[in-house]
Amino acid sequence: MKNPRRVVITGLGVIAPNGIGKDTFWQNLVAGKSGIDYITAFDPSPYPCHVAGEVRDFDPKAFMTARRAKPMGRFSQFAVAATRLALEDAKVNIDTTLSSSTSIFYGTSINGGGDIAARALEGLIREGVSAINPWAALEYPPHATSSYIAIEFGITGPALSLSSNCCTGIDAINEGFKHVSEGLSDMAVVGGCDAPIFPLAFGAFCALGALTKRNDAPRKASRPYDLQRDGIVISEGAATLVLEELDVARERGARIYGEVLGHGSASEAIGMRKGDLSGKRMASAISDAIRQAGLVAEDIDHVNAHGSSLPDYDICDTNAFKEALGTHAYKIPISSIKSMMGQPVSAAGTIQAAAACLSLREQVVPPTINQETPDPRCDLDYVPNVSRVARVRTVLINGHSFGGSVAALVVGQTPP
Repeated sequence: MKNPRRVVITGLGVIAPNGIGKDTFWQNLVAGKSGIDYITAFDPSPYPCHVAGEVRDFDPKAFMTARRAKPMGRFSQFAVAATRLALEDAKVNIDTTLSSSTSIFYGTSINGGGDIAARALEGLIREGVSAINPWAALEYPPHATSSYIAIEFGITGPALSLSSNCCTGIDAINEGFKHVSEGLSDMAVVGGCDAPIFPLAFGAFCALGALTKRNDAPRKASRPYDLQRDGIVISEGAATLVLEELDVARERGARIYGEVLGHGSASEAIGMRKGDLSGKRMASAISDAIRQAGLVAEDIDHVNAHGSSLPDYDICDTNAFKEALGTHAYKIPISSIKSMMGQPVSAAGTIQAAAACLSLREQVVPPTINQETPDPRCDLDYVPNVSRVARVRTVLINGHSFGGSVAALVVGQTPP
């Protein structure tokens, strides 16, 4: 078997509540600026939670034609927009040659359940089948995102859709990494998206009891690892990464943000909502990612953590880091950017990966804001409230899904 090819990240596209485009997103992260506020998409007053991470001022027509954008669900609009930003950032033009050698691995969990399916159901109840948009069957499934990306950019290689809830983005990166590493593609477009801020999808999270009830101060509502946290702030968005083989990227003079080094995944297998406080399966995924990267725990310089502000999941994070990293866990900066953007479900992992790439480039780690009273059970260095200059050569990213799926990814600087 020939040696696997090295895979690097050459393009970042971010659509997030705290910034559209990687530069605005990063500036706001470093400044500790929250994108969480009162919901404007609908009247939230009948719901127990009134806050969310909305992507404000998003105009799909800035990224695609009005005709193309009109039938799309919001989640697909986000995916296409993030992909356009990533390809432009990578300075890639999908020409005839590159079209068939580029693959797509994209994921969503809510897909069109918030808008497309909900409107179809309203029409069915009101007037019957004749009131359902004839495009609804094509627009709400998860595969709509990968299909639209392929159509929009003329990509004729494999286009696959994934869904592992909050681990989706991490797993999509891994699938693209494997495809390029094994020589099945020269380039991979990978990412995740979700748009759950619609009455039906949002109401389902409220019914689950997973959302914060801190309605008096929206920007303080997401507070990972803080003693007063009471649940997640649901949010929306997308992120796309462009992956390429190292020598190909160097030959065309591409800017390289970092290298994909290792991935690990596991399942807690204990319940759909319950998290394993011991963090043992998360630790297993982290250890696998570090081992695949050819590193040891002491090589990790920074963790961009899941940190969702769920009381039990934050404890799981902490215990997993201690289990996998040992005493080194106490010595490295760990950030949860969800304190500023909320939990965008399937978009989370790739947005975290984009932030990790920018930490590698800028040698800065973003803060975990709203750290006012640290939870004694979450006693690691969670970079409270203010960003920090640090030596960052490798970053660990982790995710934790409802249903018990856990995943980890290691990215690192590429030697010149």
